[in-house]
Amino acid sequence: MPAKLWIGIAVGGGIGASLRYIIIVLIVSEGFPFASLTANLIGCFLLPYILLLPNVDPDVKKMIGTGVIGSFTTFSTFSVESIELLQSGQIFFFFTYFMISLLGGIGLSALSYRWMVMRNRGVQG
Repeated sequence: MPAKLWIGIAVGGGIGASLRYIIIVLIVSEGFPFASLTANLIGCFLLPYILLLPNVDPDVKKMIGTGVIGSFTTFSTFSVESIELLQSGQIFFFFTYFMISLLGGIGLSALSYRWMVMRNRGVQG
């Protein structure tokens, strides 16, 4: 892997982590992980969009996808927050967080993917 790509991914990672921190600061949540849910759902929508952009260098897609979006979203935080909800007895919040993350994430990814496929075929959608 070329050094330029490594550096681009690292810089993208710094950008994504900074954007995630901004969301954490802006969305103060007590008892329910709204900030992580928001970041993860945004990332689920954006990743297919970025990966399916036509005429964009594959290395740029890697820098944005792996660097920015990869550091903006996090499965490990989702996992830890889920365990914390369970351990604190917040079963309803756990299932809500789990289902919105799972169904919302896949749904937004599918929506973005479908939108980009249609767009790339010249269909307005």
